[in-house]
Amino acid sequence: MHSGFVLITGEGALVIDPAMTCTAGWLRDEIRKRFNVSVKYVVLTHAHADHISGAQVFQKDGAVVVANERAVEPIIGEKIPTAVPDRVFDEDMKIELGGETVLLHRVAPSHSDSMTMVLFPKYKALQCTDVCESKTMPYNDFLDFYYDGWIETLDWVAKQDVDVIDIGHYTPASKADEAVLRIYMVDLHQQILDLVRAGQSWDQLYRNVKFSPEVQGWTAFSSTKTLNILGMYRWVSNHRRGEW
Repeated sequence: MHSGFVLITGEGALVIDPAMTCTAGWLRDEIRKRFNVSVKYVVLTHAHADHISGAQVFQKDGAVVVANERAVEPIIGEKIPTAVPDRVFDEDMKIELGGETVLLHRVAPSHSDSMTMVLFPKYKALQCTDVCESKTMPYNDFLDFYYDGWIETLDWVAKQDVDVIDIGHYTPASKADEAVLRIYMVDLHQQILDLVRAGQSWDQLYRNVKFSPEVQGWTAFSSTKTLNILGMYRWVSNHRRGEW
């Protein structure tokens, strides 16, 4: 259910999003057994517990935990069972380990305002957790969601020289997948805005949103479509004023 890249070098490993304490312990032991190196860095992509729990396992062993500076408050305030980051950054950060370069970049608030893109230029690989999808529906009702920044982030992804994108769940994706996701997000937003402006109540509106045949084939479509409508309806309702 959860995924993140692991970079192995002769000087140690870099791990993205351990997911849970039990998986962090398992991953640490597997890295030691398979590659005979320790974990030097743990990168937290954003301050949501389902991805970043367990980082304390690596921190206790001496790893440096890195996150966007906006992740610190919710980690502490929400008592997320993870490590408080050792190093934070605002917009950009470079990590060099064993001759490898890893680039961290905050594009905009999207799925969380602490979201970090993690780029591996040498391997043309990108960690785009939860914002990117792989023929999968965005999560539920867009909890901790910023529509404009999400679209800005997908536009940024489209400009990157990458062949493989890990999305934090299920299977890896491509830039083509993210282009289709952008179309879905913009279309969903516009449909709901138009229906709200036409005076439709929620009970009318959610029945009248249309989905393309391609989107209807995405993972979790049947269980998530109404929740996606609800989340976007909430965003649209909170970001328009009308006549009053």
